[in-house]
Amino acid sequence: MQNSLQFRVSSALKDIIGKDLITDDYIAVFELVKNAFDAHATRVDIHFENIYSENPKIIIKDNGKGMNYNDLTNKWLFVAYSAKKEGTEDFDYDYRTKIYSKRAFAGAKGIGRFSCDRLGKYLYLETRKDEPNALTETLITNWERFEEDIRENFIDINILHETTGNSSIYGLIHGTVLEISSLREGWWRDKFLRLKDSLAKLINPSKEGSSQFEIYLHVNEEIENDKGNEYYNVVNGRIKNFIFETLELKTTKIEVSISSDSQTITTELFDGGTRIYKIKEANNDFPLLFDINYTIFYLNHSAKLTFASKMGLPSVQYGHIFVYKNGFRIYPYGEPGEDTLKIDQRKSQGYNRYLGTREILGNIEINSPDIDLKETTSRGDGLIKTETYEQFVSYFWVVLRRLEKYVVEVQRWGMSIESQVNFDFRARVSNLLSKLTDSDDLLEFDIPDNFFEILEASQSSSADNIIQNLNRVALSSDNVEVIRHAQEAALQYEQIKNAKEQAEQLADEQRRRAEEATRKLKDQISENLFLKSINSSDYKEVISLLHHIGIYAGTIDNNLRGISLRLQNNIPLSNEDIMEILKLLSFETKKILNVVTFATKANFKL
Repeated sequence: MQNSLQFRVSSALKDIIGKDLITDDYIAVFELVKNAFDAHATRVDIHFENIYSENPKIIIKDNGKGMNYNDLTNKWLFVAYSAKKEGTEDFDYDYRTKIYSKRAFAGAKGIGRFSCDRLGKYLYLETRKDEPNALTETLITNWERFEEDIRENFIDINILHETTGNSSIYGLIHGTVLEISSLREGWWRDKFLRLKDSLAKLINPSKEGSSQFEIYLHVNEEIENDKGNEYYNVVNGRIKNFIFETLELKTTKIEVSISSDSQTITTELFDGGTRIYKIKEANNDFPLLFDINYTIFYLNHSAKLTFASKMGLPSVQYGHIFVYKNGFRIYPYGEPGEDTLKIDQRKSQGYNRYLGTREILGNIEINSPDIDLKETTSRGDGLIKTETYEQFVSYFWVVLRRLEKYVVEVQRWGMSIESQVNFDFRARVSNLLSKLTDSDDLLEFDIPDNFFEILEASQSSSADNIIQNLNRVALSSDNVEVIRHAQEAALQYEQIKNAKEQAEQLADEQRRRAEEATRKLKDQISENLFLKSINSSDYKEVISLLHHIGIYAGTIDNNLRGISLRLQNNIPLSNEDIMEILKLLSFETKKILNVVTFATKANFKL
């Protein structure tokens, strides 16, 4: 005979999903702030009261939609149940009457509320729902009651509840207050500053709706110490979201976007304010990835100085590659000293070939709640390792290697296309574009800002390859813009080639004329020296010397006009050409000086 049995749940479950699971005070605060965000709050205030006394408190107050009695019993007190995950969290919420838009949920585990246990032994909860005739509901939880006897059933331990009508200790109109007391760990100024810095990175500022969510930190005991300090050394006040673009970092940046249908990948590379390339490719190798954005900055020396001056700390102490899902940060990606993506491990294998966490800064945005990239329950261990996660990391390396290829092979760790006008640099860019466009996955290629300048400086083989690749893409595309760009590029390139050929012919003619003039000059010098030996008249000597000077000056003028014509026709001058011309000009100038010196010492009398 078979009997039905059920699991019993020990009161020790509280520790497993509470203070033992969330081992970091900062992450505990994050979880509670995320709950406020999911409750459609536009503001969260975090108060630390009497923090240096024997009875400190942490009070987290939001103006979200709040809860009624039914929400408390069927959601908040229902362990591991998540209406967010089930999709019923906002069934009774009318967006048409609210000023804020629908948001993707930051949490969906059903245990974030147990972060309160990590922070303190006692919890007083006060909440009031955003609905007509709302009442204030309160709960009082003594977490230590769950620790008294592990044989006691979890569900048999009582939580005190009271409906207080319209009265509210914290003056709630709607929203929730969490008052946590008997704190488990101490707090001090440096810890507050670290909390503030971490909260600033909690929400992705580029995510839609983030501007409607504000976080304020209040520690009355630190107000006096805040006076006279810059923002980053002030504890109290609004916590500002960090936006990379506001730093105005004039450096190299790569931006990659995987489409929401997973079919295409768009990549843009910028060198300062100049776009080097923008391409769209078919996503044939990473089918499990969709609706993801990768952004990585290369921090050269100048960018590091700019960052430090604006942020108040070196970039290496701020972090490196942060990961966000639905607008909220996932730990520990990007934390200083953490190398979850093995970036520095690879850097150690080729110091001058690879970028490390000290040279890069950026973020990865996971925008879809449906993708199989889920955070671990422990919150501090990143994403669960699945096949999708493996593709997620693998494509990160594709992005980083493309940035490395430009920084290491083209820029050579320092140069910029905006400050370097030498042809070798632009030729390296052309070679990069030639290889990039020679791909079967390429669907579209937008002409970069200085595309034709790059072609002018490139080797003919690289330039021809780029144009051929663009034509190949255009032939296989039904995109009118792609076809038009390819046609314009081909026409412009033909004009450039014709102009270069004409300019080279003109330069050859100038070189021939200069060589002929030099030959004639040598003959004239020999003749004049002979005349000098047979005619000692001062007048004729001076005339002869002036004639020499005229010839030398003519040679100099011919060469200068040749240079001018080449510059006007955008004909590149190699270093060897420049040195050859300079040597010739110097030689002719010395001839003139020698003639003048000779005439001066001769003391002619006319």
